[in-house]
Amino acid sequence: MPDHLPDCPCCGGALSPVDFAVRSTWPDPMLALSPAEREATWGNEHLRAAGGIGAFVRCLMPVRLTGGSTLEYSVWLRVPAEMLRHAGTIWEAPEYADLRLEGTVANAVQPWPDMLGAPARAEVRDPESIPYLVADEGTLMHRVLHDEWDRDDVLSRLTYALPTPVRQRITPHWSLDRSAGLELRRHEDRISFGGPGRTVHLDPLGPPAGTAPAAVIRDLTADAPADRDGELTETNDQVHRYAFWRPALGDGRIVHNLHGFVAVPGQVLHLVCVYDDPADLTWAQHVWRSVRPEKG
Repeated sequence: MPDHLPDCPCCGGALSPVDFAVRSTWPDPMLALSPAEREATWGNEHLRAAGGIGAFVRCLMPVRLTGGSTLEYSVWLRVPAEMLRHAGTIWEAPEYADLRLEGTVANAVQPWPDMLGAPARAEVRDPESIPYLVADEGTLMHRVLHDEWDRDDVLSRLTYALPTPVRQRITPHWSLDRSAGLELRRHEDRISFGGPGRTVHLDPLGPPAGTAPAAVIRDLTADAPADRDGELTETNDQVHRYAFWRPALGDGRIVHNLHGFVAVPGQVLHLVCVYDDPADLTWAQHVWRSVRPEKG
């Protein structure tokens, strides 16, 4: 699976807040090995081989996103062993410019569930860069490389902290703005976003059928602490919102909590924004207001 590469994979320079790269550190078949076994395999950051597993070359896969941005993945292409040997022989030679590869994708990449094992080819476009994936018309890879993909849908699949906000679908019924710099974390059925000085905990609930949204929130907050710095109630169509905020003791220090509730008929979301700086109340209120019901 991909992990984050915060800088350009070619020159190491900083990437813009929208156009950035994702690197798959290892071919997925090698993930069955222990870390020590992986490090002992033949190769480097661009060429890898392991007996009984396969031979792999790292390639670039640029994806066009809505809004005019580009997300550039680097993924591993499984190739025949003789093709890898040839690539390794000419990698630093002038002949590298004519390198052509053919094989199958060796990483699972979301939101394309059939990516792992999909056929693809690669060619060198820039002698100073690793090869680029190419594909024949009618294949999944051709669609991935040539279609335009929904920005939020693609970026929200990445769990690490992003340099740009993204609309995050958290359940079939709810989405909200995941702020820049917050990592997506999942533990059992719980979802949270976390980063320096800011955390968002999310708890989707299913209230009793037929209970009005305002009544659901009133019942959920009946035992809430009375001492608070402020509260808000907002209603728009069938969406009912209520939030209150107060300081609290966390890990031996004072932090600030905003408890937010958003309810529609049949569904309610409770979120808690935890923040170190009291000035981040504006941020916490934005996160609460960004919650939006979705069609399941």
